[in-house]
Amino acid sequence: MKKIPLLTLILICFLTVQSKAQIQFGVKMGVHSFELSDPKDILFPNSEGSISFSDAKMGFQGGIYTKIKFAGVFIEPRVMLNSTQVEYVINDPDSDIINQIGQESFTNIDIPVLLGFKLLFFDAVVGPVAHINLDHSSDLFEFENYSERFETAEYGWRAGLGLGLGNIHLGVEYEGNFSEFGDHINIGGQDFSFGDTPGRLIFNLGIRLL
Repeated sequence: MKKIPLLTLILICFLTVQSKAQIQFGVKMGVHSFELSDPKDILFPNSEGSISFSDAKMGFQGGIYTKIKFAGVFIEPRVMLNSTQVEYVINDPDSDIINQIGQESFTNIDIPVLLGFKLLFFDAVVGPVAHINLDHSSDLFEFENYSERFETAEYGWRAGLGLGLGNIHLGVEYEGNFSEFGDHINIGGQDFSFGDTPGRLIFNLGIRLL
């Protein structure tokens, strides 16, 4: 009996899984909060200036998802566009700026890949997420010696629960991140951050199309 080449065996296994899998496709949209539990002030080098994290506005997100169900579990990759706006309190006595409110806005592509399973009536999900910055605006550019450096992608994790109602899916998820917020900030050639990793509470609505 001839041995089946490894590639052929892998292909047969893939086609077998694909034939038994249930594949869904749809759109998701929602809102999210943004929080830092213990942010530190950014102190300007060689001056008495500082930037303090103040507040974050409610963010919005929307995108597409695919859910692949097999053997009692499912994998759900998503591509989501999200927006976040934060506020800072800026002090720079050298420029006669006292308690000025500054804003930064971020538009990111989020790519979570979630593993899920049934937990009573709910869908439980957990998995990694990548953030890719697409656009950004900041009032901090008004300050001398301010610059920015964004990583190609930053990473975090996400976990939550959802409930399916026909073609509608409601979900609540919490997201943690591995990078400190503000690590894109550079003043006078020195990198800074607010010394805390951000968290987000996400409420989303999914609509199954296929």
